[in-house]
Amino acid sequence: MTAISPTQGGAGGGYQINVTGSGFSPSSTVTIDGSLCTDPTVTDFALITCTVPFTTASSNTQVSVVVTSGSSSQTLSNAFTYDVTNTPSITSSSPSVITMAGGVLTLTGTNFGTSSVIVYIGTTKATVRTISSTQITATLPSLAPGKYSVKLSTVNGYARPSINIEYRFYVQTVSPQVGSLYGGNDVYIQGEGFDNTTQVAFTDGTNQISCTVQSYQSNQIQCRTAAAAPQVIISSNGVDPTYGSGFAWTPQFATVQQGAVVQWQWGSSALLTTLSYKVQQVSNGYTTSTVANGFDSGNATSSGMNNYCSSFFLLMILLFY
Repeated sequence: MTAISPTQGGAGGGYQINVTGSGFSPSSTVTIDGSLCTDPTVTDFALITCTVPFTTASSNTQVSVVVTSGSSSQTLSNAFTYDVTNTPSITSSSPSVITMAGGVLTLTGTNFGTSSVIVYIGTTKATVRTISSTQITATLPSLAPGKYSVKLSTVNGYARPSINIEYRFYVQTVSPQVGSLYGGNDVYIQGEGFDNTTQVAFTDGTNQISCTVQSYQSNQIQCRTAAAAPQVIISSNGVDPTYGSGFAWTPQFATVQQGAVVQWQWGSSALLTTLSYKVQQVSNGYTTSTVANGFDSGNATSSGMNNYCSSFFLLMILLFY
């Protein structure tokens, strides 16, 4: 090594240093006061550029710079000074816990400067709103639950000390745990991290049923369930072995649980423009007489649909005219 530049900088690190000399290799590493200088780039075997690490020193301190290549190393003693006097310092940070939707972060301290300020939440940039030498506000990004380091980058490097912010979101209890298949139940969800962007749905892994939020607090949501009754669709596109397409239901047989919504759909093709349909409840598969007070879709039509909520086993017959 022949020289380094700059020869001093903030104690928070985070800025670049250039180490010049000869005989460097792409695998060369640089340490400053025993801590690794990160993201090194070697140019023409004579220049290494890397990012200065932070120090915990509480006063201005001269430290050594060491370059290592394989088993060989070179040291410049007392070559770099950590300048604590001009190091930006964070004295308070608020809030320390937020929801996944983000919010506004306020950092208070000293030596922030009034320009070239960047706030990182983990590796994601926050949007800086206001800047002064003693206070910075930034709009926080929306992130997944977890703890993230907060780094304030200034013209004098990173601010100290290292701080964290927690994006909090979890569900603790759900009450009640049993409700009507037709919805309308008020469900109370206890947890943390809820806000006006939180949505609620229940799923069995395949189907998803919404629960409309009625009110919310940061630790509780009240929502009202939608109907969860399954739907079975039966169409008139079946094929009869004698008369062909349009003369049979498909599927011909369906197992329908109590509370399910059964929807019949029918519509004649261009070749069957005179065909009309209706659906009615009958006592067996050989009669066309409607059961007293049974289900009946009304007058036959060439196309249409009808829904029925099953409360017991029904035998339906397709009528065509």
